[in-house]
This record gives sequence, structure tokens and C-alpha cells, in this order.
Amino acid sequence: MTTAADKVWDIIIVGGGLGGLSLAVELAAPEFAHLRVLVLEKRSAYTRDRTWSYWASAPHRYTHLERQRWKQWSVALGNTTHTQESAQHSYATIDADAFYNHAQACIQVAPHVQLQMGCGAAKIDAAARTVTTAQGRVLRARTLLDARPTTQLAPGTLVQQFVGWEVTTQHNAFNASTVQLMMFEPHDRGLHFWYVLPYSARCALVESTWVSPASWQPDDTQELKAYMAKLCGPQPYSVVYQEQGVLNLQAAAPAPASASTVNPVPGLGRNGGTLRGATGYAFLDTVAHASALAGSLAQWLQQAPTGHWQPPAFERPAMDRWMDAVFLDVLRSNWRAAPGYFMQIFDQLPAQDTVAFLTGRASWAQRWAMMRSLPVKPFASAAVARQWGHN
Repeated sequence: MTTAADKVWDIIIVGGGLGGLSLAVELAAPEFAHLRVLVLEKRSAYTRDRTWSYWASAPHRYTHLERQRWKQWSVALGNTTHTQESAQHSYATIDADAFYNHAQACIQVAPHVQLQMGCGAAKIDAAARTVTTAQGRVLRARTLLDARPTTQLAPGTLVQQFVGWEVTTQHNAFNASTVQLMMFEPHDRGLHFWYVLPYSARCALVESTWVSPASWQPDDTQELKAYMAKLCGPQPYSVVYQEQGVLNLQAAAPAPASASTVNPVPGLGRNGGTLRGATGYAFLDTVAHASALAGSLAQWLQQAPTGHWQPPAFERPAMDRWMDAVFLDVLRSNWRAAPGYFMQIFDQLPAQDTVAFLTGRASWAQRWAMMRSLPVKPFASAAVARQWGHN
């Protein structure tokens, strides 16, 4: 009997999170039925562990999984609040378990795609195109892709770390019409803000979020308790779900590869650079990259291919990568001033310009408008320092 270890797979995807499963769903299509695709995931089962949010301007493959949409969002600092509204760009959210269940259902009806749970990778050998699992099996493939996010972070790496509670209350505690994107609490160790997705007046996801060096370890649980006490007073509330995460904001998308530079194990999702450094958003770019990969593979197969398919890397515009890097440099230089920069952006730019930049779809005019909304001195200094290699 031929076992998984004996096969030579056409594609092995290491990591079955958002990036890995998004590509697996694409490859579950009938046009790829002659391929053998394997997804390795170290978890033994999927549970709700994330909430993905984004600005929805057009339908996508997973639109039907959205839990809710909002037309308004706000940022606040002290007694000042700026609210934006857009009929064309709704703020949408998807619970991870809805995505996981849908992806598994797509894979189950595609015999050529296999998902192996409880099977992490101990070693990837790019030259030999093999994956050694945590159980010691050696799996071979014509193409390897790595969808595992970086977990080892240097102390000075800028990260976004968060802990969120979905809470229910017995009284109306939330403004159900408006997402609270950021309610800032200035701090010397990082950029701290509260993020609230109000599913109703009595139910919301409330997150304590920090942008800071990885070495900073806030007490998120106590922060959430204090926030809820302030919000609800003596009124009771219940925590029905908790999530937490750490996102590497400096894992920027790679620059386009030259003809002589080929990434031996292309990355997917956050490992492929789909996380936006200045915002922490990644869902739509991850889904779009998976679609682009499937399109590239389909085109390659139609051309009577020889050799091996080279998956294209995710590419973010160079200007956006540079602007994100400068923005993070400025934040790091003065954490207490950082909330004011966000407040200026949301105060001075119309909703369509703000959304275009945050989603990576800004025109040159919109990028220029973003730069004009910010104070010249700190950003010019950071830009010069980065240009001359001082960062």
C-alpha cells in the first residue's frame, strides 16, 4: 500500500492557517484535479481563534461568511472623536471558525487535496523539496510553500499584540452602528488603543491592542477588566470568547525578485508578506494572493509545462512599503505623540482616501494627501534617516 510518506506530492503547503487554507480552497477546484496537494497543520482541530476584519469594497470568495458590516468607524483621543462614514466601503468581519469550516468543507469534496491535522513540520529542505514532520516522516513534493508565520521575534522587533474578549451585557453598553477602530491611551512604551466591534448594543468584541517592541509585555487581562469596569460600572457582563495574537509588523512583503533570485520556499499569508506593516491588516491581501497563485498555476499548466512551477511572491507597491517603514520609524521615536498622528489622518482625510491608503489601494494623489495630513518635521527626518541607512 502506498502511504503519504511514499508519494511525491505535486504541492505541499506547510501550515493550514488563513494563508494555507486559502490556497488549498483555490486548488480544490476541478481544474486542478489531476494534481496531488497536501496541507500540513500542527493543530489537531480547528476552533475559533481569530477575528479577521477589513474594508469591503467588492465581493470576494468569502463574503458570504461575514458576520457583520458597519458603515461607520471612529478614532478617539481624550475628549476628541473623529467619525468617518462610507456607503461604498463597509467595515466587515469574519470569525475564524466560519472560515475554517468552509475551507474544510471545500477540501473534503476534492479528493486530490488532503489536509493532515496534528502534523507539524520539523524541517523543510528546499533543495531536496522535502518536509520532515514532527513525527519523523519525510514527505516529498515538486513544489513546497510555507504558510507558517514567524514566531521567533527579536526583542526590538515592532509587533502588534492584542487580547480580545467577546462580551455580552444585560444593558445597552455599545454603539451598534459604529466600529471603534482606536480609542487611544497614550503611553511611553508603545501605542495603546481599544478596538471594539459592536455586534449589537449588548454584544461586542473588545480588544486591548499594543504596537510596541516585542520585549514589552503588557497586562492585557487587567487592562480589559479595567476597561469593562469603566464601561459597565456595577452592571454584570459575561466573556463568551477570547482571542489573542502577536503580529510581526516588520515582516514586510518582499521586493520583486530578479531573474537570478528565486525564493526556494515561497511564503504564504503573513509569511509571504501579506500583513500590512502600518495597519496590521492581512485578510484581503492573503485571499488575493492565494487567488493569484492559483491563476499562475493554471496558466503554467495550460502551457505544456516543463520543469517546476515557480509560485509568484506577493508584491506590495514599493511606495507603500517605504511609507509604512517611515511611519513605523516615527511611531517608535515618540510613542506618546503617535496617537495624534492617527487623529490627524482621520480628521483631515475623507473616508475614501483613508480607506484607500489603509487597504493598499491608494492612488498617487491619495498617498500625497496622506503625507500632507501629517506633520512635516518628524516624518521628513525619519524619511531622510531611512534613505541614508540610519535605521
